[in-house]
Amino acid sequence: MKILKAAINTAVISSLLLAFASCQTNKKKDFLIVTDQQVLPPVMETIPVVEYSGIGIKYECETMFLHNSAVLQDNSASGKFCIRLIEDSSSATMKVKFPAGTYECLIKEKASDKDHSAFYVYLDGISTRVYPNNPPSGEWELTTRVPVYFTLEEPRTITVAITPHSDYDTGSTGMDLDYIQFVKR
Repeated sequence: MKILKAAINTAVISSLLLAFASCQTNKKKDFLIVTDQQVLPPVMETIPVVEYSGIGIKYECETMFLHNSAVLQDNSASGKFCIRLIEDSSSATMKVKFPAGTYECLIKEKASDKDHSAFYVYLDGISTRVYPNNPPSGEWELTTRVPVYFTLEEPRTITVAITPHSDYDTGSTGMDLDYIQFVKR
């Protein structure tokens, strides 16, 4: 009886070792190896101030000062996160120190339909309605259909705000915003 128990124990241990060894050799085939760990962007407690340099800047919307906006993980977004304007009072705000010159402003947006696509960009209190293609593609796209152009005669710090509505007209909520970019023209 003792010999039988010893033989069974040996067989069990051997099969466990074989199973463990086979798992080790097939590890890369059988198991997903996670190499891209996402870290939530920091919550801004004050309005960030960015200095314009080079030919342009691209600033992630999720790192702006947010009010009533949701930060969502989206692996197809440039920084792996985006924001969603979820309420009528939602906003994303930043300040940019610009040198004199003419600039183009575009926002990368993903909208599911035309009822959730139009929003406003404020530059020092002056609003411009922006939106993607009509109908929206449902994929990330720059608002090249309605770029915002502005000229500064001298260096100046501009407050930039993204909101669903202006003081005079309504836009939409529910769209996702990836980043805002400024390019010198």
